[in-house]
Amino acid sequence: MKRLAAFFILIFSCGSAFSETRARFLFIGDIMVHDQQLDAAKRKDGTYDFSASFRRVRPLFRDSFLVGNLETVFAGTGKKLRYAGFPFFNTPDVFTENLSHDLGVDLLSLANNHIFDRGPSGARRTAEILDSADIPWIGLGLDDVPPNDAIALDNNGIRAAFINHTYGSNEWPKSSDVHLNVISSTDIAGSMARARALSPDVIIALFHWGNEYHHQPNVHQKRAADVAFSEGASLIVGTHPHVLQPVEVIVSGDEVKAVAWSLGNFVSFQRTLPRERSMILSAEFVKDDEGRTRLVALGAVPLYVVAPGSKRTEVTYAGTDEGIIEALDFSGLSKQQVSNTRSIGHAVLEFLGAQKAVDEYGFNVLWREESPDVLPKPKRKTPR
Repeated sequence: MKRLAAFFILIFSCGSAFSETRARFLFIGDIMVHDQQLDAAKRKDGTYDFSASFRRVRPLFRDSFLVGNLETVFAGTGKKLRYAGFPFFNTPDVFTENLSHDLGVDLLSLANNHIFDRGPSGARRTAEILDSADIPWIGLGLDDVPPNDAIALDNNGIRAAFINHTYGSNEWPKSSDVHLNVISSTDIAGSMARARALSPDVIIALFHWGNEYHHQPNVHQKRAADVAFSEGASLIVGTHPHVLQPVEVIVSGDEVKAVAWSLGNFVSFQRTLPRERSMILSAEFVKDDEGRTRLVALGAVPLYVVAPGSKRTEVTYAGTDEGIIEALDFSGLSKQQVSNTRSIGHAVLEFLGAQKAVDEYGFNVLWREESPDVLPKPKRKTPR
């Protein structure tokens, strides 16, 4: 059987390949829509279609549980409002169709520095548009959602609770009805208490933090991570720096915890190296017969945002697994572009300290339970 067929069998039959108490979660970084992306997505009739941005990686997310950071708002138009990119983002509502249909997003984090780009009303409308698109979100206190709340979602029999906090916001409008979850020991502890009250099998913390364009976590990130871990989180996933930061695994006896300090930009028009390279993080959990859940594997796929046109950007697989390559679309890219993409992917994997071995999904292994002492060992200081 060809690797192509085997790849599709794996991604479409994970329910039959694993027991009902094994679940795999995927995480992507910052989802941004700059002015160039708006121009490229606009049709002659005035409508928008962003599907081209994701067409090359769509199969990677089929039959998965996907979490991403939405770093824009859906504030609508009219009353002096228009669609725009940086520094005050505002994206057409139709983008939710691309997030839902092209990527299959299961949860979006909203606690980030751009959620108030269009004020409290823009943040509120963003949550409402996501609700109408049946896309769960977290990071805001709004109406019947209290501040520092948690959300619990089921994935293949494993119940995961999520919390979401940000270091702050670019804009701090006065609001009596929209609360932004910020990073503080007290607020994180409050969210974790709410998460534990949901009786989850695992708790995952989503933090928007760190210094932009820095490849190493700062002291504030480490302090927040310590609080989340001490309160019961098993996995922490970070965004905001717009570049990759390392993945760390902490093994203490039978207990395993991990933190991906920053996933980088999933999609944007930030073209300066290395803001156009990122990763998909894969985390697998297993729940035993006694109801105990543990992290058993971490994997990574390198990504590169190519710009085949002057404005359009497309997320592209940058790894070398033949099974994945056969299943994806690289048409329209020159041999040199493909070669450059592979070189970039190699640099990303060396920065992350990933192994050459790949798992059954074609993801490069970062860590797995079978070899607990083999931790990610970065070979580069940056993913350049």
